[in-house]
Amino acid sequence: MMSKTHIAVGVASALAIAHTGSVGSFVAAVVGGSIGGIIADCDITPSRAHKDALIGRLLVVGIAVVALALDYYYSAGVCDFIVGNLGMRTIMGVALFTALTFVGGHTDHRTFTHSLVAMAAFCGAIYLICQPLLPYFAIGYASHLVLDITNHQSIRLFWPARIEASLGLCRAKGTVNSIMLVVGLVACVLLAAYRLAPLASSAVGAF
Repeated sequence: MMSKTHIAVGVASALAIAHTGSVGSFVAAVVGGSIGGIIADCDITPSRAHKDALIGRLLVVGIAVVALALDYYYSAGVCDFIVGNLGMRTIMGVALFTALTFVGGHTDHRTFTHSLVAMAAFCGAIYLICQPLLPYFAIGYASHLVLDITNHQSIRLFWPARIEASLGLCRAKGTVNSIMLVVGLVACVLLAAYRLAPLASSAVGAF
């Protein structure tokens, strides 16, 4: 699937498990779900072309900045957790995440980064960097693998084993991708409204 679809479905999947009425959980879901939803495609490098991958990465950066600004404004906890836990553990996590991204960028598409091994390793890095993001990042990453396994082009889900997994139901581009993008976006809006509704009610009640 294409980048915007992976982001939308990743965020929707994360919001599905977020806590209702918590800005911190909402922010963690949006940040973790968006990054997890797209990071497996770090194996698509600029040298291979792909305007879609660049757009996706810029979108994730924008989403993360807006969400963390919201977190900071409401003192919801994610920024405080990151700042309050800066240290060797965080450095190790950033180093691991960077190394995995670098390795992914030098592997064939849909091989290492589209495997359960890579998912576990990336989750380990996120755990070291910011634990509150972990469940949302993990489900976002899992959503990426699930979407890609439906395509005609296979993924190496059990890398390093040379077993290729594909349901062969659709192409990465096309009608199904467009449908999943719309479904993901609608789900994001509805789930966001549901998760934040108690906060809106409280704000109205305060007046």
